Amino acid sequence: MTTHYDDEEQVENLKRWWKENWLALAVGLGIGLAGIVGWEQWKSYRTGQSEQASQIYEDMKKAVEAGKGEDAQVAGDKLLKDFAASPYATDAALLLAAKAVEDGKLDDALKHLQWVSANSKDAGMQRLSRLRQARVLWAQGKPEDALKQLDGEAGEYGHLFDELRGDIKLAQGDRDAARQAYDKALKAQADKPGATELLQRKLDDLAVQS
Repeated sequence: MTTHYDDEEQVENLKRWWKENWLALAVGLGIGLAGIVGWEQWKSYRTGQSEQASQIYEDMKKAVEAGKGEDAQVAGDKLLKDFAASPYATDAALLLAAKAVEDGKLDDALKHLQWVSANSKDAGMQRLSRLRQARVLWAQGKPEDALKQLDGEAGEYGHLFDELRGDIKLAQGDRDAARQAYDKALKAQADKPGATELLQRKLDDLAVQS
């Protein structure tokens, strides 16, 4: 008899608990399901965005190869505007910069490279952008601005930063600084003999002219 009453009491307690908590459970379940559905929709959206950006970038490359500069510019501008967070936008900016240099439009090249520095989340791409900005600035007759771009972390482009620094210092008449920069770049490439031939020649020329 006691067992029967205990069972009835447990049932009543369960009913009472459910009456008091059903709304919170329903809301929690709804939020959980919404989160799952939302995440799946977000992944689908991101995939679609990536595919669209990839296609625009491919169209841009084809336009460049076909010499259709205006079409390439339109595609590049769209990537920079609508897909700025995509790596394809960074690639597009670098491609636009290279095309601008080829066309002698150094101000436009600098603008595209600065976009990479400001928007790319890839540290390697940011360093590459700084290196190319330095080259453009030097070509514009702004050696001091170029050298400023070569300050700071150079990462995998360290030897190229040092070689360019040496070129600029040599052009400025600072032979000691040029020699130090070339020597540093040469040592960084010591395990790549084929890549050091030009650097060694630059150092040898400095020794001959001393």
